[in-house]
Amino acid sequence: MVMPHDMQLGGSSINALDLARTVRDLGHDVWVMARQGPLSARARAFGLPLIASPEDMRVRPSPATVRAVRSAVRRHRIDVVHAYEYWPTLEAYLGASGAAAIGSIMSMGSLPPYIPPVPLTLGYGDLYDEVRATRRHAYLLEPPIDTAHDRADAPGLGLAEFRAAHDLPAGPPTVAVVSRLAHNMKRESVERTIDAVAALDAAVPGIRALVVGGGSAEQDLRARAERVNTALGRRAVVMTGPLDDPRAAYASADVICGMGSSILRGMAFAAPGIVVGERGFTEPVRPETIPVFDRFGFHGVGTGLDPAADPLPELLRALFHDEETRKVLATWSRDMVRERLGLDRLAPLLVSYYEAALAERAAAGPVRRTAGGAGTLGRLAGFKAKEAGRAARARRGRARA
Repeated sequence: MVMPHDMQLGGSSINALDLARTVRDLGHDVWVMARQGPLSARARAFGLPLIASPEDMRVRPSPATVRAVRSAVRRHRIDVVHAYEYWPTLEAYLGASGAAAIGSIMSMGSLPPYIPPVPLTLGYGDLYDEVRATRRHAYLLEPPIDTAHDRADAPGLGLAEFRAAHDLPAGPPTVAVVSRLAHNMKRESVERTIDAVAALDAAVPGIRALVVGGGSAEQDLRARAERVNTALGRRAVVMTGPLDDPRAAYASADVICGMGSSILRGMAFAAPGIVVGERGFTEPVRPETIPVFDRFGFHGVGTGLDPAADPLPELLRALFHDEETRKVLATWSRDMVRERLGLDRLAPLLVSYYEAALAERAAAGPVRRTAGGAGTLGRLAGFKAKEAGRAARARRGRARA
């Protein structure tokens, strides 16, 4: 049974469903437990049976979710509960009962103290190395890409219809960003891409930014796009809103900017990628920069940035002024994603991790499992106490102000 972080249009949850479908196609019975959300339709289209998760998540771990996991495990005779990100991993562990639990962490940063003693897959090298130093059962599992589906010549792409719907004639140089438009993490990447396109108005005639996604920062970003379009006197920034199937947007891109699964999906369509991360992080994805991404994943956090010194406009200018290099990088990008991150390669690895999780649970025995549970609950209590202390200090500070 797979427990995505949520069912919003985000990389981790899309990865969860893609892997669930592919594992099912390898001959295993797979259920998905989740709250309702935009990705519920995707799960149904994949033919994955959905088990409703409690909607009320004001308290984490959610006691109602733990009970729902326990009930589903018994009812469907689940062998493995596979949860994505921090709280679902803990809830899976607490509710798994006789099943093995395994967690997948794609988030940046060190693990919180309450992560239980279950096998973990980690999304990038540095976190894998950190966790592997203290856990026997830790595995590297980078974001999977459905390269049979995410390709420029895939059937049913609807490229002509997409261009017509958004008034996007073929021809002008196009830089695409497909992302949740959230204030946290994502906004800076989109803002800098918009500003870079504006800065290149004279150097790269007709250049445009194609921004796909929705979220809490959408209105602010639309206002920024309008200011750029007004200043340039043309439609240089096109914002489509969220799309259930953004493949035509990826297929429209000459260059893809962003981070995580989104940039990798764009590269699968044979577009060179530039990771535009937090606090000014900017790095093109090329053979010589792969060691950077081996360590940190296809994300990045810089040390701060003077907007006047942003390297992104020059990186884009160089790509659009050197068509031969752009073509070479486009082919390399597509091949790298297929060979390294294709679902058909990663799903069998995941099945082997499930088998290892089952073997580990059988070997642990009831005494060790009980001790592990007690230790986890103790660390959770300590974490909650610290969080409550921080909240109380913050309230006192606001009251004094």
